[in-house]
Amino acid sequence: MSIIVGGTLIGEEALVSQLQAAFEQWVTEDINDAYWDDQFKGDIWPYDNETRRKNGETVTSPRDIYDLGALYDSGRETFAVARGDLEVTASWNWNAKNSSGGAYAWYVHEGLSTNVTARRWTDELQVPALFDASVLKKALQRRIKTATGK
Repeated sequence: MSIIVGGTLIGEEALVSQLQAAFEQWVTEDINDAYWDDQFKGDIWPYDNETRRKNGETVTSPRDIYDLGALYDSGRETFAVARGDLEVTASWNWNAKNSSGGAYAWYVHEGLSTNVTARRWTDELQVPALFDASVLKKALQRRIKTATGK
């Protein structure tokens, strides 16, 4: 527990550690598990065209974002958490490529190439106004409250 005495924070290491632990749990469980699963496995994203997959299957609109797993897997496999003295960072490298070696993840996210509708699955984490209104922010606040006992 931290105590403020004459403008000095006593026990700040414990508070920092609690906040770091809350953040790590949030990115691992609430983002990397639940949020990405919702974004990739739960939502249907409309395509205006028909696509023939490598396995010969013809897919018409609406298509699911899962796309045989390459895009989803690229983020999950590159997920990393790094802890510094006063910070914790989480990162994902959405590096899925298409069969031509192009930046498939970027094409899908931005709505380039053959898909018409952008699938901005990272926007709730990158755009402050979207984050402020999201369930992700509420989940982080709950994690912090639980970790600090406040």
